[in-house]
Amino acid sequence: MLNQLSIKNVAVIDRLDVDFHGGVSVLTGETGAGKSIIIDSINMILGDRANKELVRYGTDKAVVQGIFDAPKSVCDALESNDIDVDGGEVVITRQITKDGKSVARINGMAVTLNILRALADELINIHGQHDNQALLTPARHSDFLDAYADNEEYINQYKAILSKKRETEKKIASLEMDEQEKMQRIDLLEYQVNEIKKASLEKGEEEDLKKQRDIYANAEKITSSVSEAYRNIYGGDEEQSAYDGISIAVDAMSGISDLNPQLGAIYDSLSTIMYTLEDTAHELKEFGDSVEFDEQTLNDIEERLDLISKLKRKYGGSIEEILEYLAKAESDLNEIMLSDEKTNELKAELKSINKDLSEKGRILSERRKKAALTLEKAIEKSLGELNMEKSRFCVKVDSDNAFYENGMDKVEFLISTNPGEPLKPLAKIASGGELSRVMLAIKSILADSDGVDTLIFDEIDTGVSGKAALSIAKKLSDIGANKQVICITHLPQLAAAADNHYLISKDTDGDMARTTLTELDEEGRENELARIIDGGEVTETALSHAREMLKNAKRN
Repeated sequence: MLNQLSIKNVAVIDRLDVDFHGGVSVLTGETGAGKSIIIDSINMILGDRANKELVRYGTDKAVVQGIFDAPKSVCDALESNDIDVDGGEVVITRQITKDGKSVARINGMAVTLNILRALADELINIHGQHDNQALLTPARHSDFLDAYADNEEYINQYKAILSKKRETEKKIASLEMDEQEKMQRIDLLEYQVNEIKKASLEKGEEEDLKKQRDIYANAEKITSSVSEAYRNIYGGDEEQSAYDGISIAVDAMSGISDLNPQLGAIYDSLSTIMYTLEDTAHELKEFGDSVEFDEQTLNDIEERLDLISKLKRKYGGSIEEILEYLAKAESDLNEIMLSDEKTNELKAELKSINKDLSEKGRILSERRKKAALTLEKAIEKSLGELNMEKSRFCVKVDSDNAFYENGMDKVEFLISTNPGEPLKPLAKIASGGELSRVMLAIKSILADSDGVDTLIFDEIDTGVSGKAALSIAKKLSDIGANKQVICITHLPQLAAAADNHYLISKDTDGDMARTTLTELDEEGRENELARIIDGGEVTETALSHAREMLKNAKRN
């Protein structure tokens, strides 16, 4: 049950705090007072898409908070998501910034909108102004029947197999190409596989070849530089090298190195340098001897790099990607070569899938047909209570061998509102007021079967007046005996029969409009009823009529 609703900076609402009660509560007010904004705000905490246009002009963010007494199923679901619940109280907060960013929290814990929407379905059921149109769309009728029959689990099982069926059919279609296309594809793949394999590529090969190319292309320069370095370090017979000079210095220091610790350290350093120069000279000589300029080898390297570059342009940006392409091409070629065998396997699998799908569809059809019989009777009974005693209602379930999104059935609601008339589709026979009562009949029946404690009706009374309005008021009161019902209405009959009455009003303070929601006392209810009865004016006659309506409602 929704206990409290707080709205801050949503459209024309700067701050609104209201306590709701059990039973039937009605919200009334003049057109444009902001009733739709309150519904939009409730939808926000139920996970609807955030609209930054709802943020009140001149403010940074809009915030809506609802406090609920939640059923055990919701509490269990929250605790499974590591959200603490104290005494069954659930606080949902939704914040939207002027930049369009949205944050949802449950009991202070940030949650995704998917979690919020899943829980919302078990907290509140909202009937909007345009929901009656669903009755004019036969494709939506199965939704009502499935909700009544509690078919969600069976539909999910059916959909899982249907998805598998479509995936298998897609695989078969991709394998069943015509023979000419098949041969062309085989030729292309074989050419690509042979071209890549013939190259005998190895990972890291390109980098090694580039290094070798750099050495061969600069062989003369390398040889000259290495020789000069060797000559200066180790020298020849005609000139003194660095090694010779250091060697002489070592000999000179050897006789005095024991006389002083500092001289000993200098001698050790010179000795180390001498040995290092000797080792370096040997390395230079070995490297210089290994460098040979071979024009043919350089040409071979260049040709190899050109081949790799060509393959990279065709099959990938690196040798690794080319080899990955090769593996994929070989796999595709193998699959095509074995396509007939694979296709036969998939067709056998598809046959088994279709059998399973037909069985799931059959079970779903049986549940729908069985539920349709009891739903028809329940709706006819409820329509009788809504001043449509002569109406006949039919839930038509046609089953065939086609696999639709939600089963193998086409469901349509038919109605006859007058004795002797044949059953016809709702769209061809029902008036706006009759549609409202049919929808209320369905909603009242579904309310008995689901676990939602709060029902919100936004102008369920559209197109209704007189005795029909009284019957709607009575039906809502019956629902309110076990559920919390919140209605936005323009009907005085419904407002008078409610347990609680709230007035939505809009005032202008300077240049800014402001919407408020006030719970009315007895006098306030009389005045608001009088305004509704007289179309805006509160006359003494209207007040007298309002008092009489409230007295009659209490007696009933």
